[in-house]
Amino acid sequence: MNFLCVDDSATLRKIVSMSLTQIGHTVSEAENGKLALQALAAGKPDCIVLDINMPEMGGIEFLEERAKNPAWKSIPVIVLTTQDEEPLRAKAMGLGANGFLAKPFQKEQLLATIKQIVGA
Repeated sequence: MNFLCVDDSATLRKIVSMSLTQIGHTVSEAENGKLALQALAAGKPDCIVLDINMPEMGGIEFLEERAKNPAWKSIPVIVLTTQDEEPLRAKAMGLGANGFLAKPFQKEQLLATIKQIVGA
């Protein structure tokens, strides 16, 4: 499967990428929501792992833009963020996120969530 990891932290992107490539997936990366939209325009991933707090365009704004495009709206999104407040979780899920994990996270948590949502 092809994943898009969207996070302003290069370290976090590397951790997610390594976790997924070790089990045979490919991962593209974007530093913020604006670059993620450009990545979607270039090719549709099977799943997106998305941070909320990022410069230029955060995760909520990205989810709002994604929802406007029928071709992108069906791509599963797993939010991975330091903000674990219920109102934020509800907003993200209301905008089409399929999963929500709080940082710090365990690799096994991420992989189990991905398996539950996309079967990979």
